Amino acid sequence: MKTFGRYLIYRLSNTALRTVTVAVLSVILVLSSVSSCIDNAIQVEFRETGIYMLALLLGVLCTVVPMLETAGFKNRRNLDTLYFFPLKRWKMALAHYVSGFIQVLMIYTVAFAAAHIYLAVKTDYFALYYMPAYYFASVAIGLAMYSFFIFIFGEANTETDGVVFSVMWIFAILLSMSALSTCLANLMGSKADPFTEFIGNMAVWGLPYAPINNLTEIFQNLIETNREVSYHAVSAARYLRQWYMFLVWGGIGLASAVGYFFTFVRKAAHKAGEISDSIFGYRLLIPLYGYSLLLMVGTVDMLTIPIFGAMLIGYIIYRRGVKLKASDLVVTACGIVALLVGAWIMG
Repeated sequence: MKTFGRYLIYRLSNTALRTVTVAVLSVILVLSSVSSCIDNAIQVEFRETGIYMLALLLGVLCTVVPMLETAGFKNRRNLDTLYFFPLKRWKMALAHYVSGFIQVLMIYTVAFAAAHIYLAVKTDYFALYYMPAYYFASVAIGLAMYSFFIFIFGEANTETDGVVFSVMWIFAILLSMSALSTCLANLMGSKADPFTEFIGNMAVWGLPYAPINNLTEIFQNLIETNREVSYHAVSAARYLRQWYMFLVWGGIGLASAVGYFFTFVRKAAHKAGEISDSIFGYRLLIPLYGYSLLLMVGTVDMLTIPIFGAMLIGYIIYRRGVKLKASDLVVTACGIVALLVGAWIMG
């Protein structure tokens, strides 16, 4: 444990300047947003807390920090230095996992405290006693987001692929559920309403940032007691009815954390810099995006060729060249089946 502790301190000290710099910038950004929400509304009943900027900040931190914290494992030369430390793989994985989240927590906590103090000093019409509950709930959601992105980034063998995977997974669940909802609506008509409504509601939760956004809507409705009619009320009521989705994302976060450690411990060092062949990468994302879009298009038009073209470009990026495997061409060609199914449903 002494070695683990020293390595963790090394990681935190090595990123201290970056953490302090981002924390200062975050405080400026959050306070600017909060003060703007208060000062730009002349009447008290129209003033907002501006805490949505805290949700935005947490989402960005939980996406970017995992990449910065584990980017060194995508380079073979860096690996020689990193694996020089007398530390078991799982302890090194834990050190980077904890170090990254501590960075997120420090930056977010400073920005949150600044916003809370500003609101307490400048206003007397918000129910700020809900802020501590919002802080702890948002940190829990942040841990799930952080785990999700550190896992996805870890599935890639290069930094570029890791960034691409992370960006594509932001929309992957939403896109696939939207395609399913569209197909059911066209296939079953009004009979599908209960299913499409359910899937539509779930699609709203498909983005990794949905839980922190929806939680913020709930707490904005609770905290902004100055507003006679809050437009957050309807959204807050809907998200409270769907409280179980917070647990679903908690489960996704837990599974992602386990996946991160599993991949970190088992991935061979020589894989760094090689083609990223994880099932959670291009192998799944290219057909998922392509088939979903083709199902929703459902006919041969100006969008069809670009979708097939995008799939081929995706495989060229995946294989790092125009020499594709037969399986890549077969998967792309199977998009015709998705298109035909979409056309049959639309018809």
